Amino acid sequence: EEEGISLYIHLPYCESLCTYCGCNKRITTNHAVEIPYISSVMKEWDSYTALLPEKPKLSGIHLGGGTPTFFSAESLKILIRHIKCKMEVLPHAEFSFEGHPNNTTREHLEALYEVGFTRVSFGIQDFDLEVQKAIHRIQPFEKVAEVTQTAREIGYDSINFDLIYGLPHQTLATIENTFERVNEL
Repeated sequence: EEEGISLYIHLPYCESLCTYCGCNKRITTNHAVEIPYISSVMKEWDSYTALLPEKPKLSGIHLGGGTPTFFSAESLKILIRHIKCKMEVLPHAEFSFEGHPNNTTREHLEALYEVGFTRVSFGIQDFDLEVQKAIHRIQPFEKVAEVTQTAREIGYDSINFDLIYGLPHQTLATIENTFERVNEL
């Protein structure tokens, strides 16, 4: 009753496959899957809340994937508003999402901030181009810096960078360089 519940909402769609990924995902460029998927998640949530004797208390939401920012900003807002309307949001609730630096837009950041998100986690893995090519996930440092700055401007107070060591073509020098670049951000 005091702690509330935390929700993890899996958004499994990606436009391309990152070869290191072990997550449950569906690769497609067909964004027509968004509305049916969001509708199904909302319907499932309604079935859970119908079983509860009272409005549950919400201590957090985390959107993971896949690539949550595969979904449009509007679709994500619809989903979160629907979830929140059936809950009592606790004052200390933390809302976070995983974003791909290449497709997380200002619109995504603003829409999610508007519905309570203050934390974003960007999947970087490594800044070395050879490593990025090997894992099929190219995002230049400049793009990561841009989306990081945009998140700060909007008001995000927690920005995380996911890094992986042990990827193809990584060396101690490449990972040290990645850490130095992350430190710049």
